[in-house]
Amino acid sequence: MVYLLQFCGLSDPLQLFYLEQRTSQAAAMAAGPSFAGFRPFQLDDLLAWAVDTARGRDWDGEAVQRTVLDVWLERADLIQQWQLRLRQEPSDRRLVAGLGSQRDWEQRCEALLQA
Repeated sequence: MVYLLQFCGLSDPLQLFYLEQRTSQAAAMAAGPSFAGFRPFQLDDLLAWAVDTARGRDWDGEAVQRTVLDVWLERADLIQQWQLRLRQEPSDRRLVAGLGSQRDWEQRCEALLQA
């Protein structure tokens, strides 16, 4: 299975909480990507979250780990931009990342269009 990792933007804690709540409800139905917020934004934290998410969703942990490492290397310039931007934001802001299969992201987009 192919997994997609996206960096969605910056969020305050309350909005991140609401997103995580909606995500956990969707996860109970095995639909939609998983989201989390990071500050600081570092590979170790991102990788730990992704592996934990994979375990909780019965995803292929090795494939998820490869996805995260590949994205981190391929998007190094973008990641540096996010890190710099995060440093300029108030201390409570988090960078939101989403992880899911192609089908998870399709379901997310379909749900947004139906809302």
